[in-house]
Amino acid sequence: MKLGLSLITKLTIVTSLILLGFMLVLDYINVKNFRSAMLSYAISNADQVAEVINQSAYDAMLKNDKNSMYEMIKRIGQDPSFEHIRLIGREGQVAFSNTKDEIGMVLDKNAEACTMCHGKNDNPKLHVSQTQRSRIFTNREGKEVLGFTKAIYNQPACIAAACHVHSEKYNVLGMLDIIVSLDDMNKKSHEYRLEFFAFTCFLLIFTGLLINVLMQRMVNKPVKLLRNHANLVAAGVLDAKVKALSDDELGKLSESVNMMTVSLKMAHEELKEWGSNLEVKVEERTEEIKRIEHHLRRSEKLASLGKLVAGIAHEINNPLTGVLLYSSIVESDTRLNPELKPDIEKIISETRRCADIVSRLLEFSREAMPHKEAICLNSLIDKVINLVHKQPSFHEITIVRNYADDLPDVLVDPGQVQQVLINMVLNASHAMYGSGTLTISTSTDEIRSLVRTEIIDDGCGISEDDLVHIFDPFFTTKSEGTGLGLSISYGIIQNNGGSIEVKSTLGEGTTFTVLLPAYNSSLLEDF
Repeated sequence: MKLGLSLITKLTIVTSLILLGFMLVLDYINVKNFRSAMLSYAISNADQVAEVINQSAYDAMLKNDKNSMYEMIKRIGQDPSFEHIRLIGREGQVAFSNTKDEIGMVLDKNAEACTMCHGKNDNPKLHVSQTQRSRIFTNREGKEVLGFTKAIYNQPACIAAACHVHSEKYNVLGMLDIIVSLDDMNKKSHEYRLEFFAFTCFLLIFTGLLINVLMQRMVNKPVKLLRNHANLVAAGVLDAKVKALSDDELGKLSESVNMMTVSLKMAHEELKEWGSNLEVKVEERTEEIKRIEHHLRRSEKLASLGKLVAGIAHEINNPLTGVLLYSSIVESDTRLNPELKPDIEKIISETRRCADIVSRLLEFSREAMPHKEAICLNSLIDKVINLVHKQPSFHEITIVRNYADDLPDVLVDPGQVQQVLINMVLNASHAMYGSGTLTISTSTDEIRSLVRTEIIDDGCGISEDDLVHIFDPFFTTKSEGTGLGLSISYGIIQNNGGSIEVKSTLGEGTTFTVLLPAYNSSLLEDF
């Protein structure tokens, strides 16, 4: 496994290299400036010494006392820092020097002591700056030295002196040349360079350690916490939280990581819940599909049955009408044996009952088109309750109304829906055998834009076997009745764009739920 450098190591190396480069440049500039300052000091010092010698020589020459002047030059020349001090005449001859071998030597104009004034021309410069009068060169011993030259000008006192007279045509009587050793300056420059280099090394080490400590506290520790947290999350520990150690970018990153962990935990729990409830959800979807298929089969069955019933009802209706007509005539005939009159009345009663069944069959088969309008369902239910509550079967029944206050209007045929509600309320009273609590509730299904009506009784309930056939034509659990009421009600609600659902527990009660479309102005324009 290849191990790379850590972030702290990389940052320390890069910072140290940048600092080292900066310190090397600064070292070069400082040493150069230090050497330049030391050189300027040496030139200034040589100039001051030359000026003292020049004044002393001027006074000694006025007194014609050369020996005292030479003696002074010797004493000054005994200083180790001065290698040579010599007086050079106007013609280039060394008049005196602290080095006896040079006395009497004639210097060429190309000598280093002469080129500063003479240069490449034969006419020498009268006035030369202090810097131009200095020179740095290497002597015969290979040492670096500083040469400084100062002119001895022809003064008015020299022209009029009694000892020796100098012509006015000469501006310069001679030159004073001083050679100063630069060993001390070079030694100090070297020491300064070593000191600065030592300081640079110390600064690099100190900066590296400081960066390392700061990075450990400010970067490495938070990053380590984030890495440990990431490992825990990868291992499935989603309850872990990383502590924010600061308010900077890493602190914000820690907060973001915590939020991400919470989101992962929620997603994980949701997936886990989906996994655990998948079987239940599949069963619910399967039951829903079965209910839909059952509704479709029921609708197809009712449609087919409606056509069949219509044909049969028309065929039976005519003979029944004849039977009822002639039996009524026989009943009113005086020739009828009184003993037969109860039989005739029974015939008339049953014939009328059959006629009523045929009429209901015709109503079931016709499926009259609804005339829809927007109505308040709460008001329609109140109207239904007012019609039925005075009947004897409702004397011991308590009716509870739970209406939604903000219930939207419904778009239905009010007469047809009223017929359905009356039928269901009457069925509920029969199931409670005249006593109990009937609860009628209304609410809104906003997702499907439907208005829900629940008719809840606490009667005998319906068995699961009977519940499957509750809307089938001619199916009834009562000793009396045709079994067409719920079938007709189911068809009416379907024609009005709604549906009927039923839930029942045997011995506890039954809940019929009627779902009707909520009013919408755009829908109303279509009718």
